[in-house]
Amino acid sequence: MIGVLAAPLDPDNEQARRWAEQELSESDYQPPEPSWLDRFGERVWEWIADNVFGWFGGSDTLRAIVIVLAIALVLGLVVAVVRHLRRNPRLPRTTGSASSETVLKGPARSAADFRSDAESAFAAGQYDACVIAAVRAVARRGIERDLLADTPSLTAHEVAVDLGPRFPAQDARLRGATDLFDAIAYGDRHADSESAREILDLERTLSSTRPAEADAPRPGRLAVPR
Repeated sequence: MIGVLAAPLDPDNEQARRWAEQELSESDYQPPEPSWLDRFGERVWEWIADNVFGWFGGSDTLRAIVIVLAIALVLGLVVAVVRHLRRNPRLPRTTGSASSETVLKGPARSAADFRSDAESAFAAGQYDACVIAAVRAVARRGIERDLLADTPSLTAHEVAVDLGPRFPAQDARLRGATDLFDAIAYGDRHADSESAREILDLERTLSSTRPAEADAPRPGRLAVPR
């Protein structure tokens, strides 16, 4: 058998260099293009190097401290935001007037049920939900005691107006509680532990206090002779 052998390659130096350049120019040998996130990170670090590290005179130790503190600060902010969202879940906003909306919604529940919800929410650190449930407990208990009309359109404002004369010593606290209810449920406010505890105490006080007669005058007002 007669074999045919290819002529051996014997390029000169210039030809070998061109072949090497052509081979290395192929896409398989090229580094991947940096993503927008990589470019953004590089610019951030360049800014830090130009504007922050210069404050410390080029000390590597101080630079490392700055980096650690910056990372800790960012992580702390993230944790704070997550905890805030978990402790104070936003309630759905409704359309229409935001001054005062219906206080009792959904299936009928007892005042004791609302009170239990309020206490559970307070124990979980969900102070907005605690205020909402506590004011609903006040409204439902007023209905159960025939102090409020059992109407679907009953608003938090009406609860304060109608119960105020029946519990004159708690009139101001009632108005404050229902104002906070509206501000949380239909506005942008949030409750804290102190305000939530105050409304829980108000609900307990009202539930154990005998209401005044319907025509009794409020403190500071003179009765008009009939």
